[in-house]
Amino acid sequence: MRLRKTALLLAAATMLPIGILASPASAAAPQPGQCTKLATKAVGTKINATLSNCTPVAATGGSGTGTFTSTGAPSGSLNITIKWAAAKGTTKANVKFGTQTSKGKCPTGTTKRLKITGQVLSGTGVAFKTIQKGQPLSGSVCVGSKGYTLEPGTALKF
Repeated sequence: MRLRKTALLLAAATMLPIGILASPASAAAPQPGQCTKLATKAVGTKINATLSNCTPVAATGGSGTGTFTSTGAPSGSLNITIKWAAAKGTTKANVKFGTQTSKGKCPTGTTKRLKITGQVLSGTGVAFKTIQKGQPLSGSVCVGSKGYTLEPGTALKF
């Protein structure tokens, strides 16, 4: 009887790592990438965004660009595609945004602060090996007369 219990415990213990490895990557996905600078330029309803000071450089080339259409709404969601520098690939994500009640650390002239959340949907190239499907996206963005910028001291994480 004692040998049977020991054998069952040993069998259960050897299967534990298999269960952990088999769990989906998005279950507790880390955010391995981030950018600490965002600059935008509005052209009609299109917003041209440039992310810089991005890491890891091996996956992002250090910067990325994307274009999206402003909804003008205080909250909602949109799909974005970031094209990374140095032909590192792309990252596609669904981004949800909502106006925050305070302006946080945003500079004078800020009209509102947006909380950004979302999830990586897909990607291409070297970038997609690091910034994988299901990983969360988060950030805090200041909106003002100069466009969209990251809240000082924060990063767009993905």
